[in-house]
Amino acid sequence: MKIRIWCAAQPREAELSADQVVTQVVPLLQHCQDRAEIAVCPLDAPIAITPQPQVLDYSLTHWASSDLWQQCQALRTLVSQWGIRTGTGGLYQLPLAQTAKGTLFGEMIGCLEGTWHLPIHASDRQRQTLYALGRRLLDHLQAPVGCYFLQFGWQGEVIFERLWPFPTVAALASIGVQTPDWLTAHYQCLRGIPLRDVRIPARDTVRRLE
Repeated sequence: MKIRIWCAAQPREAELSADQVVTQVVPLLQHCQDRAEIAVCPLDAPIAITPQPQVLDYSLTHWASSDLWQQCQALRTLVSQWGIRTGTGGLYQLPLAQTAKGTLFGEMIGCLEGTWHLPIHASDRQRQTLYALGRRLLDHLQAPVGCYFLQFGWQGEVIFERLWPFPTVAALASIGVQTPDWLTAHYQCLRGIPLRDVRIPARDTVRRLE
């Protein structure tokens, strides 16, 4: 089996760089599929990926998911029409795994002094507000299987920024902390391997959602 990891040659603010893919993502996928041939494919322009037998296309960039990315780009206008605030500069991301059997929600990840940390504490009300928004977005997109990252701010209410249709650089915070980490979970979704739960051992939260 061959795995093609598509990444950005010049990553946007939340995309993984080619170096991060080589040093941190490739070892995870080798652990999942130890005999796989893994190719890292940096892109600097959109590409139409042609599926090939015995090849898994694993996208970590908007260049390789251009149709879905375009739909995600239009979500801010839609969310405003739903009566939810929108903005930029969100320091939080909520991971969502869209599986064949439904949606799994992860613990929130927050950016502290330029570094992503997991987990962030949130009240039940905050969680339910974000979960409801996440479900609504994925339903609207009729989202294919995979892991999505909902980026947002919080000022007494959610401030929607964007939905990333692949694991972002924030997913690195889950490595060694969560089982499976979000990059492995994305692989499982794409392969059709059941993803029934994501677990984090009991540990102190980094800070409250605020």
